[in-house]
Order: sequence, then structure tokens, then C-alpha cells
Amino acid sequence: MTPAEADAGRGAASAWSLRRRVTTSIVVILGLLVVLIVLVVVSLLGAKSTGDEVIERWYPAVVASRGVLTASVNQETGVRGFAVGGDERLLDPYETYLVVEEDQRAELRELLAGDAELVALLDDLEGALDVWHTDVAEPVIAAARDGERGAAARSGSQAAKARFDAVRQAASALETVIDERRDDAAAARERAFTLVWYSVAFGIAVLLAAALVLWRGLRRSVLDPMDRLAAQTRLVAGGDLERRIEPTGPAEVVALAHDVDVMRERLADELARVERARAVLERRGAELARSNADLEQFAYVASHDLSEPLRKVTNFCQLLERQYADQLDDKARTYIGFMVDGARRMQVLITDLLAFSRVGRSNGELSEVDLEVKLERATSNLETAIAEAGATVTHGPLPQLPGDPTLLTALLQNLVGNAVKYRDPDRPQRVHVSAELDGASWVVTVDDEGIGIEPQYAERIFTIFQRLHLRGEYEGTGIGLALCRKIVDFHGGRIWLAEKDGPGARFRFTLPVTQAPVDEVDPDEPSLAAT
Repeated sequence: MTPAEADAGRGAASAWSLRRRVTTSIVVILGLLVVLIVLVVVSLLGAKSTGDEVIERWYPAVVASRGVLTASVNQETGVRGFAVGGDERLLDPYETYLVVEEDQRAELRELLAGDAELVALLDDLEGALDVWHTDVAEPVIAAARDGERGAAARSGSQAAKARFDAVRQAASALETVIDERRDDAAAARERAFTLVWYSVAFGIAVLLAAALVLWRGLRRSVLDPMDRLAAQTRLVAGGDLERRIEPTGPAEVVALAHDVDVMRERLADELARVERARAVLERRGAELARSNADLEQFAYVASHDLSEPLRKVTNFCQLLERQYADQLDDKARTYIGFMVDGARRMQVLITDLLAFSRVGRSNGELSEVDLEVKLERATSNLETAIAEAGATVTHGPLPQLPGDPTLLTALLQNLVGNAVKYRDPDRPQRVHVSAELDGASWVVTVDDEGIGIEPQYAERIFTIFQRLHLRGEYEGTGIGLALCRKIVDFHGGRIWLAEKDGPGARFRFTLPVTQAPVDEVDPDEPSLAAT
């Protein structure tokens, strides 16, 4: 399909594109949701308002009205008891509940404010209470205190009972109306909650209907055309790059199909170029394999054929010095010493270069290695150097992990050997090796109290042939730490110079807890030596 055809297809599409239909549907649904949310919120606010009125006004009003009546009954009982017994202590209920009655009346007055009918009934109750206090309670109390014989009979007279019955009737009338108000508020609250549930149910129904409509519309307008496009795309992905993509569906899907077809054409072109490049790479890979074989042959020759002449030079120079010592002057003996030292250093350099080149050339699986055992092997190899330096090598618990036993021994031997070599003459050298688990890797730390390394050399020291000291100060070829990095890289970890507060240097390296299988080490090659 050409761009012009795609544009024509898009122009022939309906004015109501997929984007417009989806946007309109979403806007309508959101509008309905907003209306429903507003309705639910208003209903909830109404339910809350009526609920608050029931809890905060009418229930306390019922309790207060009953409290007024209860306090009045207790006062009446206290008055009658005092009239009969004449003991002032019998009057305590009257005085106590008189205060309670006043508090309950004040609370009722506050709760019923704004309701004329209830306020009028409260006025009737307070009037009946005042009449009872004035006509019955206070005269009976005064008569009893004066010692009148008829005080008890007066407190139980028909007139006194009539006055208190008026109090009961007024309290009952007030409580009845308060109960009605409470029941009306509770009913309004239930109606508000019912409206909320109806609104929620209606909203759910609207959402389900909208979801069904959207699903059917999306399936017809998007999913089915996309399924057809995906089926054609899978055929192309399966290798049929010459198959053209036939667009169907709305304008957006047609445009997408056009883009996929353009991508198919580009992929076909790129694949053709990749095939040509792969042929070139295969040819160059074969050449590289031959070159690597030549390099390995050179390494073998260097380890055997070059080492033998160097040993002969060294041996014959030493033999010449012993047999003709009386005929040689000091200068000749010095020259012979230079020759011997140079040959030895050349031998060490060849051995170190071979060790460096061997790392990573293997053809088997890694084995489980106990680092504590390998550290003991490394310190055993360095026993003479450690004894001459008066150094102490300690270690914490070290893990077992997959790796190359020979390489890991060489790694620890180089790091401990460096620590022993670069010691401070003013203090005894202490070397400590420890390990800790950090996620999927073990972090091994080698600490020493030697001369240390400046932070600016943290990367330089891992470069081959890089030395920070003159050869006359410290022996070595400058390959040791480069070999350490190559060994750690081979095991999928990293090594670095870590910061340390005290004197000395701190090296850290990581080794993964698990390893992918690698090639076996060639058993015919010599083992790595510490450099």
C-alpha cells in the first residue's frame, strides 16, 4: 500500500473515527458517573444530617426528659421520707436530684430550641414542677423542720398527689412528642440511605451496560481488525517477508497496517544486508580462529623454546663466574650479575605473560571451590616471603562457590603476596581476608597495613605493566593486579581498590554465588604462578 492509498482510505472513513467514538462514549459515561456521584453525595449528606440529628439531638432529648421525671420522682420520695422520719439525711435525695433536675431542664431547653411545640410542652413541664415545688415540696419540708405533726399526712394528701400527677402527665406528653420527632428523623435517615443504595445500584447497572456497549464496539472496531492484522503480522514474523499487509477496519488500524507494511519492507532489506554481513563475519571468524590458534602456538613456543635458552644463559653465566672468579675483576662480576638478573627477569616476565594469556581459555564446567582451602594453599606458596617479612595472615569465614580452583588460588596468592611485598618497615604487616554475602555475590576483602596506594592510582594499578615504584625498590613485572582483574572478570565479578580509614590498602572483589558453565582448563598447560 502506498502512502497515497493509505491517505485515500483514511479520507473515505466515517467522520466518526474510532478516536471520536471512544472519546464521546467516555465523555457520556463520565457525565453519567458525575451525576450519579453527585446524587450519592447529596443522599449521603442528607443521611448524615438526619443521623446526626437523631444521635446528637433527639436521643439526648429523650434521655434528658426521662432524667427530669426520674429526678422529680426521687425528689418526691425524699420529701415524703423526710416528712415521715424528720431526719435531715433523709432529705439528701431531694437536694441532690434538685440539682440534677435543673441540669436536665437546661439541657432540654438547649436541645429543643427552635421547635415551638416542644418548647411549649417543656414550659408546661417546668410550670408543673414549679407548682409542685411551691405548693407541696417546700411547705412540707418547712413543716417537718418545724416539727408539725401533720407534715407526713400533708405530703401524702390528695392535693400533693394531684400536683405530682400533673408533673408526670406533662413529662409524658413531652416525651411522647420527642419520641415522634426521633422516629421521624430516623425514618428520614432510612429513606436517605435507601436513595443512596438505589443510586449505587443504578450506577452499577449503567456502568455494566456502558461496559457491554464499549466491549462490543471495541471488539467490532478494534479487536477484530487488530486480530486480522496480527495474523498477517505473525506470518511476516514467521519468515514470509514478501507477504503484503492488507489493511481492514477503521482509519487508525488502516494507518497502523500501512506502517507495519513499511516496516516489513525495511526488515526485508535489512535482513538481506544482515545475511551478506553474516557471510563476511563467518569468513572473518574463521580467520580469527586461525589467528588465535597461531597465538596459542606462539605461547607454547614461548613457554618451552624461549625458556630453555634463558636458562642456559643463566646457568652458563653462573658457571663462568664460579670457574673464572679468580680471573675476573669486580666490573666483570658485576656485568655477569646484570646478565643473570636480566635473564631471570625475562623468565619471570615470560611466565607471567603466559599466565595472563591463559585466563579464560578453558573448555569445561567450573567446580565447587572452598576459598579457605585455596587461601591456605596460597599462603603455603608464600610461606618463605611471609616468614622473611614477619607478616601475619589471618582470615574470617570464607565461602564455597563455583569457580576455577587454579585461578582462584592465583588470585588470592597475588593479593596476599602484594600485601606482604609492599609492607611498611616501621610496623609489622598484618593481612586479613574476609567475605560477606551481598545479594547474588560474595564480596571478598583483603586488608593490609602496608604502605597503601593513593586513590588517584586506583585504576592504573590494574593495567598490565603499570608499576608505581622503581624496580630497585620492589621486584615484580607489573602484571599481578592485571592478572587479578582478568581472573575476577572471567568469573563474572569485579575488583577494585576500596577506601580505608587506617593505614594500608584494601582490595575488594566480587564472585557470583552461581556460575554459568564454561570450558574446561587444558590439563597440559602449566599452572598459574603468582606475579
